[in-house]
Amino acid sequence: MLVSGSKNNHYSLIGLQRNHGVAENTKYIAILGISIATIAISLAAIAISLQSATPANTPNAMQVIAQPHYSGEKKEFWLFNSDIPDLNESKMDMPDDVYSMPVMAVFKGDKVVIHFFNTEGQGEDDHSFTIFDKPYNVNVTLKPGENTTITLDANTTGTFTYYCTFHQPTMRGQLIVQSPPY
Repeated sequence: MLVSGSKNNHYSLIGLQRNHGVAENTKYIAILGISIATIAISLAAIAISLQSATPANTPNAMQVIAQPHYSGEKKEFWLFNSDIPDLNESKMDMPDDVYSMPVMAVFKGDKVVIHFFNTEGQGEDDHSFTIFDKPYNVNVTLKPGENTTITLDANTTGTFTYYCTFHQPTMRGQLIVQSPPY
């Protein structure tokens, strides 16, 4: 800061007085110089840290970090019929049949392989694996003791109900196709 002298309008730095010796004034100038240098070094350090935090070689200081693209995986499921234990079909007026897997969750881009088994004995019930939701339009029926493999390309996200056309409302499940993880 500058202050005005009293008689001759002479300006001097605070702490620098005419009546102090050269050594005293040198001490104040040294402290002032060290303070200015400290501030300059601090500002330079802040600028360097900000510059290193900003991705290099980008026109607008924003950079999209390339992530690997999810290319899908083969997801296999083994699905068979099962029974609700101790369910009285006559009393409840509904079948005791259920799928062994009520939910199959995959990502968009996956290849879904379903190994479907009808474990009923000869002379017992047929079972189906049916999805009437587009684009997964599937309707496969198995006689007792039969099995098949169903393959789907999970190309549409959403929740799709699969069910047995012979055993409603108990024999049903959901194919959940989620957005890819990356």
